[in-house]
Amino acid sequence: MPTAHVPTGRGRPRDPALDGRVLSAALEEYAHTGWAAFTMDGVARRAGVGKSTLYRRWPTKEQLLLDAIEMQTAPIIPPDTGSFRADAEALATLLLEHFLNPDGWATLRITVDAIISTSDPTGFHQQLYERIVRMHREPAGRMVQRAIDRGDLVADTPIAPVVESLFGGVFMHALGMAPGDRPRAKANSGSEVGPAVDLLLRAYGS
Repeated sequence: MPTAHVPTGRGRPRDPALDGRVLSAALEEYAHTGWAAFTMDGVARRAGVGKSTLYRRWPTKEQLLLDAIEMQTAPIIPPDTGSFRADAEALATLLLEHFLNPDGWATLRITVDAIISTSDPTGFHQQLYERIVRMHREPAGRMVQRAIDRGDLVADTPIAPVVESLFGGVFMHALGMAPGDRPRAKANSGSEVGPAVDLLLRAYGS
């Protein structure tokens, strides 16, 4: 009597908890080693999984890092309060809190390392821009355009430089902060970003 064929399917479904543990371990490993010493072996040890588990899910370290950044980087979307100052201060506060978070700092370091790399044979930099950088730039650009339309900013305000100035100002503020000042800055992040917004309003306010 013939036996019935039981389909085996395509293997076990992915375990979201395991994926999350590995992606968190990837950011921790990168924060510890940087690009040059970052390896799949190191991530596997930190996550407590076998290398084969990693390679089944992420064939390259670039793919692993992209997913890790995306997991930890929700879109930073400014509110629409009707005031450029309030919108920009809210956005800058969210940015500062992100940069002062260990995972946020690791994602920023990965982004900087990718940008300054002399070559990009795997297309990592381009994928990083498409999946991560654009996700933050576009909402900020819309915030500036709303301010121009309302008359908060002069009509010929250049959108990209304003966005870059705000992001860059907050980043440099976080970068230059002494380690002992970080807890205070996290507790008072709103007041920390005021000077960056003041500078933009002095330059482009109507």
